[in-house]
Amino acid sequence: MESDSDIELVTVITCTTLALQLQRRKRKQRKNYHVNPYLQLRSTKGRFFKDFDDMRSTPHIFQENYHMSPQDFDQLLNIIQHRLEPKVSTRPHDAISPQEKLSVPLEFLASGSLQRHVASTYRISKQRLGPIIEQTSRAIFEELKASFMKPPTKQEWVEISNEYNGLWNFPNTIGAIDGKHVAIKCPISAGSVFYNYKGYHSIVLMGLAAADYRFLFIDVGGYGSESDSQVFRSCDLGRALYGELLDLPDDSPVFGKNMPYFFVADDAFPLVRRIMKPYCPSRKGARLTDEQRIFNYRLSRARRCIENSFGILCARWACLARTLFMKPERAQVVVAACCMLHNFLLKKCTDIYSPPGFADYVDSDGLLVEGSWRMRVPDNSMFNTNITQQIQNPNISVGNEIRNHLSAFVNSIQGSLDWQRASVFLE
Repeated sequence: MESDSDIELVTVITCTTLALQLQRRKRKQRKNYHVNPYLQLRSTKGRFFKDFDDMRSTPHIFQENYHMSPQDFDQLLNIIQHRLEPKVSTRPHDAISPQEKLSVPLEFLASGSLQRHVASTYRISKQRLGPIIEQTSRAIFEELKASFMKPPTKQEWVEISNEYNGLWNFPNTIGAIDGKHVAIKCPISAGSVFYNYKGYHSIVLMGLAAADYRFLFIDVGGYGSESDSQVFRSCDLGRALYGELLDLPDDSPVFGKNMPYFFVADDAFPLVRRIMKPYCPSRKGARLTDEQRIFNYRLSRARRCIENSFGILCARWACLARTLFMKPERAQVVVAACCMLHNFLLKKCTDIYSPPGFADYVDSDGLLVEGSWRMRVPDNSMFNTNITQQIQNPNISVGNEIRNHLSAFVNSIQGSLDWQRASVFLE
């Protein structure tokens, strides 16, 4: 039998072991609140506390940094502020205010700087900046979409068509569609699913633009390896269009025949009843007729609206013209927020956000002049809207019939323009 001394010894060892384990557990649970001394000076030397009020008092400087006026900034903040308030303020003396949470992502989106550079100037940790960008971007998109990207009614579709016809001389057009690759950092274990034909990893922004360059619809997140047509078929707009589920106006007469309302697109899209695209040579080495070339020119004038929308977007929000070093899910939210800011500012301050001559325009002789945004997007940027991958649609008879009738109209006395032949260098 064990002696009393042995029992006492075992008891002491057991109690000591339990005490040591309890100490270790408490040590692990103890939180380390150490903050880098550089970041501790955020409220005295950070960019927001040093420069923000000074920039507000100098509107053109504020405009250069945030691509909006102080008044538009305040209005945007008023809309999304409730989404940026902290749920629990555990460190009220060092909390990041909603105003700062909006200013930091806006400068990142507008400048296209690296996140670590923006984080250091505002004296916010790199680990904290990413969630702030995502939180603010999501708030911008979700709070603004109901007012600045709501689905058009039948009457609004007709108004969009009238605007297209008035500005770009193409009847029954209710939007221009295209896709843009947004470069992202290669996701871990993603293989080649995001790798596009241009040689970099990307997600696809599918956009539908009105004649005034605002986005009527966007879909963000298509794989870079997919073609525009594939992305369009799988997005909500594409499924609704192919399923005839869109609330579009009834057909209206063009050149003595009822024609449907349609979108204009490039070669990457199929030719169907609701999508018009240019003529292509039937075989290698074949030439288009003069009438077909004129039709292509007239259609391209309307299709340039989506190219200009993407161009203005990338010129104003420079992060989209460079590689986004973030996961695809966060990149989706950032791209969607940029599109929503684009619509917001086009409506609030068009003359500042897209002044005359910034987008393509037609001069007094009817010739198309390229907008100055093309000079703002650097040649080595990731800006790209031309997708060469094409999917042939086996059932194009209806679309081809509509296209032929439109071609006859733009080449007729009723529908032709005085300068169209000279513009396509046929004379």
